[in-house]
Amino acid sequence: MCGIVGIVGDKATAKAIVEGLRRLEYRGYDSAGMVLATNVGFEVKRIAQDTSSIAALSDWVNATTNSVKLSSAMGHTRWATHGVPSEMNAHPHLDCSGQFAVVHNGIVENYKEIREQLMALGHEFASETDTEVIVHLVEERYRLNNDVREAVTEAFDELVGSMAVVVMNLKEPETFYMMRRMAPLVIGTDDSSLFVASDIPALLDGVTKYFSVPEDALITGSVRHGKVVLEPLPETLEVEWDASKVDVGGYTDFMSKEIDEQPRALSDTLAGRVDRGGLISLDELNISPEELKTIHKIVIVGCGTSLHAGMVARYALEHFVRVPVEIEVSSEFRYRDPVLSPTTLVVGVSQSGETLDTMVALSEAKASGAKTMVVSNVVGSSMARMADAVLYTRAGPEISVASTKTFIAQIGALEILALYLADLKRTLFPAEVQELISKLNEVPEAVGRAISQIQEYEKTTQALLEYQRFYFIGRNVGYPVALEGALKLKEITYTPSEGYPAGELKHGPIAMIDDKAVVVAIASKSSLYEKVLANVEEVRARGAKVVIVANEAPVDSEVRGDEVFLVPRIHQLFSPMVDVVPLQVMAHYISVSRGLDPDRPRNLAKTVTVE
Repeated sequence: MCGIVGIVGDKATAKAIVEGLRRLEYRGYDSAGMVLATNVGFEVKRIAQDTSSIAALSDWVNATTNSVKLSSAMGHTRWATHGVPSEMNAHPHLDCSGQFAVVHNGIVENYKEIREQLMALGHEFASETDTEVIVHLVEERYRLNNDVREAVTEAFDELVGSMAVVVMNLKEPETFYMMRRMAPLVIGTDDSSLFVASDIPALLDGVTKYFSVPEDALITGSVRHGKVVLEPLPETLEVEWDASKVDVGGYTDFMSKEIDEQPRALSDTLAGRVDRGGLISLDELNISPEELKTIHKIVIVGCGTSLHAGMVARYALEHFVRVPVEIEVSSEFRYRDPVLSPTTLVVGVSQSGETLDTMVALSEAKASGAKTMVVSNVVGSSMARMADAVLYTRAGPEISVASTKTFIAQIGALEILALYLADLKRTLFPAEVQELISKLNEVPEAVGRAISQIQEYEKTTQALLEYQRFYFIGRNVGYPVALEGALKLKEITYTPSEGYPAGELKHGPIAMIDDKAVVVAIASKSSLYEKVLANVEEVRARGAKVVIVANEAPVDSEVRGDEVFLVPRIHQLFSPMVDVVPLQVMAHYISVSRGLDPDRPRNLAKTVTVE
């Protein structure tokens, strides 16, 4: 969840490190720091001012008069796990001798035992973090064998947990030592500099080649005589993003930009999925069609918004493919001893492809003999490399912590999967599959029509600004939309909000409904439309403020004083991609109206790389 940026070579400047950290702000952080390798030693600066830490770090860089040329530099944003947010606990950390510096993303699960062993050997610790044991462990192993490569490798092998680590040695400041385990770490190069970071956006300016650090393997990167050297040479990454796509442009924030980008994100995700022969194609499929025909159960694992996308897809998979589908919270999956077999397909849904809980769930599935697939927005992500099949969303970089365009793109990708399996297993006639593909390809335009009404949605939301409790209800595919609407609101406005199946109101939640509550009902026209409206009557009778997401305003809604978000009407199983738009806009408008930052909500991180 932390952010790592490092540069070796001509472009190693403190200002470049700050810019890289800015591009990783979306990951979430509460402190920041950097270490500069100068000809007189390491210069370290740490700041703990919550989400203003990078701005304060930038002020420090601009104020310093030190013009000494740097050999290398590393920066870090910390999301606190072990030890409170403070300058003492911020990265980077140094060893006792001041020879080694380290930045780290992840958790060292056995840090207590290692710390006690090192303290018994005379090491003195300056922080409460698990990270600091890494640099002291490197120091201790180097003392024993006088070989930095061996010291870093041996230290890393002793660590338990998921992590990405970059080590600097003051005696060879032109070199980085880089290792990772189930946590992201990518390398970029140009003609004269080497870059390393937790995520691609930090590398985009000027980088010509990208590489992925392999699992549990040491990569050394250095610049020698103006040339970049990587040992051994890691696997290359294909990156289609450019720096303009991680710039806010003319928008006030990234969330509003990414809401506006949703038609293109969905259109790009759906594009090219059907060949000239009418056959649906996936991105990378190392499962034979014969094996897929034997699939008798599908399990979708995900967290947060990705989980909700999977819940939407469940209805399409069961309806089109006629196989049972289970939805699992990734963090709970492996702890309940799931029943899996070679005829089970486990689909992991993750925007980054680095979500640790989902990655571990996929690993557990593979170990149990199940087939695995990942739906991810990042080409070459850890999950994409480990799964048997990959289905990429093509949403482009999403910077705001609250997912919007990747949610819609994930649903689109999963709907394609449903139609692919239905065609393969012949649970639908080819003509039916083609008709549904045609209807699916109409959705981006419908999403665009919903987005064209943003000003109307914001005007409607003005009537809701003073309310402090929200309840979202829906039936069938409207239920996961209700969950997603509630999640968006609580993420970026900190307003208590819950999502429920509409039929569950009478089984407890209705006790909380009064004239101080807002109830948002997902009521697009479907076979359950009348039932949802009946549930609306129940909450209206108890004084709630009612908001309805509908294709057309229900009879008497204006007379009754309801607020209505009108959306285009599309195929019922695809409707969540349209119905969610006004809920995203509502959450964003309330957040901005209350003076909050919709892009960087407190305590949250974009990529969760710890359990």
